Amino acid sequence: MNNFNDWTQELNQFLEGTARKTEQWAEQTLQQAADAADTLTNELESHLGPTLEQWADEWAEAMAPIETALDEEVERLSEEFSELVTPLVTPVADAMEAWVAAITDPLNKTLDPLINDHSACVGCRHYYGQAFGGNMLVCAMYPYGPDEEKCPDWDSAWEHQSASNE
Repeated sequence: MNNFNDWTQELNQFLEGTARKTEQWAEQTLQQAADAADTLTNELESHLGPTLEQWADEWAEAMAPIETALDEEVERLSEEFSELVTPLVTPVADAMEAWVAAITDPLNKTLDPLINDHSACVGCRHYYGQAFGGNMLVCAMYPYGPDEEKCPDWDSAWEHQSASNE
């Protein structure tokens, strides 16, 4: 049995040695491959780098007039588009602005008097409520607001709104 133990021990040592040598060989081979790749990359960069840079510079120089012409054409098209669309869009925008103002006017004439403490003017179509030179102009008939609790000239902003939409 001693021969069997010796044989297995020798086989085990042989396999361990073979694995160690294979690992060392793989590490050396991989290191040499990495070094070769680095060397090749450096050589290519040193030889091709200037040529590629020259090509890139020549390409940029050749493309400059095309780029300038394209920029000019884009600018021209943009201006033409603006000239074409502006007359169409401006009336729509103005009408929309007037519509929004008309829709919000009764609401403003209801909320602003509440905020500015002019309770007799809440919802009145005559309410103006803008300050000039530090003085509030409530409306043309009562620049400082009506003296009474109920304004004799009060006229609903809401009724005129619904009449104007019909």
